[in-house]
Amino acid sequence: MGGLTALTAAAAALAAGVLAAVLLIQRRRMRRLAARMEEFLTTGGKPLDFSVREDSLAPLHNAAAELENQVLLGRERLAEEYQRTSDLTADISHQLKTPLASLRLFCELDSGAHMAEELDQIERMERLIHALLRLERLCADGYEFSFSEHDAAGIVRAAWDSLSSVFPGRRLEIRGEARIRCDAKWMREAYMNLLKNACEHTREGGVITVTLERTPLAFSGSVEDDGGGVPPQDARRLFERFYRVPGQDTGGAGLGLAIVREIIRRHHGAVRAENGEKGLRVVIDMPMIESAVPAAALPRAR
Repeated sequence: MGGLTALTAAAAALAAGVLAAVLLIQRRRMRRLAARMEEFLTTGGKPLDFSVREDSLAPLHNAAAELENQVLLGRERLAEEYQRTSDLTADISHQLKTPLASLRLFCELDSGAHMAEELDQIERMERLIHALLRLERLCADGYEFSFSEHDAAGIVRAAWDSLSSVFPGRRLEIRGEARIRCDAKWMREAYMNLLKNACEHTREGGVITVTLERTPLAFSGSVEDDGGGVPPQDARRLFERFYRVPGQDTGGAGLGLAIVREIIRRHHGAVRAENGEKGLRVVIDMPMIESAVPAAALPRAR
């Protein structure tokens, strides 16, 4: 009887050991599966191969593989759609440049009573075409970005230097400092568009406040004017192309903030607008990624 009891106990211990080993193996496979899925989502690598095992984890593995393939297919279709849109915009822009150049020449030759107004409208159309083409190429990932560490305050000052003579009487105030990993040329263009928008809504003698904050994992920067802000329902739409707040038409093309959004997207971040104490505040939030990851591999921040 004692021998039977010992044998039963040994069998139970063996079964428990086998079960523990199986559970350990399954946990390890689950961790590897989670790591592979995270790698796919962050770097855009090769999707999972389908499993041919006949065990309890095979359905989960194959469901993850199918999901990754669907995500990859969606990315490819989205990239193709953006490319078609970019090509169409480029074709239209190219076709418009020649007649606009001819129209400018004829206006200058005619020297009519309204020549100045005509030339002004032609220049506005040329700026619109250039901005629209730039935006569409950004949406289609048509520009190469080069990432390295830069002083954010220096980028803001460089952007301000190109605008301060156009908007005399406005004053820039920078609060805080931060070193960020970015493409300096494109980040300068983003801040130039934000500062231009702020200048257009800031009275002469007013102050535009730029705030820079950096943590080990993220960067947050804001640009705030003192123009009184916008209705909350309009703040959500400011980054749509061609959108203008009713009653606040500044003569721009309505593409500057849309370009900012695409530039920040290429830096894996997001941008939003909100009303501050004195006016509109536009906030940039970006993760601090040590190595450059292709923007196409990450989901769009909207």
